[in-house]
Amino acid sequence: MILTLPDLVTPDELALIKRLVANVEFTEGKATAGELLHKAKNNQQIPCNHPVMTEVTGLVMKALGRCDAFMSAAQPRRLASMLVSRYRPGMAYGMHVDAPIMGEPNHVRSDVSFTLFLNEPDTYQGGELAFEAGGGETAFKLPARSAICYSTGQLHRVRPVEQGERLAVVGWVQSLVREPAVRELLHDLSEAREQLVGQESASRALELINKSYFNLLRQHAEP
Repeated sequence: MILTLPDLVTPDELALIKRLVANVEFTEGKATAGELLHKAKNNQQIPCNHPVMTEVTGLVMKALGRCDAFMSAAQPRRLASMLVSRYRPGMAYGMHVDAPIMGEPNHVRSDVSFTLFLNEPDTYQGGELAFEAGGGETAFKLPARSAICYSTGQLHRVRPVEQGERLAVVGWVQSLVREPAVRELLHDLSEAREQLVGQESASRALELINKSYFNLLRQHAEP
């Protein structure tokens, strides 16, 4: 499941994040790439252990926490990692799957990935986030303040930036629910429930949906 989250952060939050990272020295993205991805990864980043990331992380996690769609789709348990990535002309990240385990020294399983776009799409050329889909690709380039989340195990890439600068916050969370298919079922049930709320004739349907949702979560959750 690939889910877009329009206007995840407010204009003030976006402005603050951009001010926080404006004067930070970025490092080579290859530093956090495994040996197999060294040739595929060509970007710059502010790593998760940089002091500025404490405030950035707090802002983004607060925004995710108030986003019902993200909470429903991700069923987050805890943050695995978060960084700020930057792509300039000629930079790209080839097709890959993100690391399944993150964090030192306390390892965290990564289940759900998200990208929060910080620049407007018309300020840079290329840089789409593209997912392998059958025999082709599905690509996204969202407005600033919007985010996209997806299963960490899904093949994806960042297409080459041809002009301008692509700036984004990228993060990973461990979910209470390990299986992507079960998370999607829970999200569908939650959305169906929202559609029925307030309809007097739907009380029995809501009871059954709630029963299915809670028992499915009870069966698969790993607190």
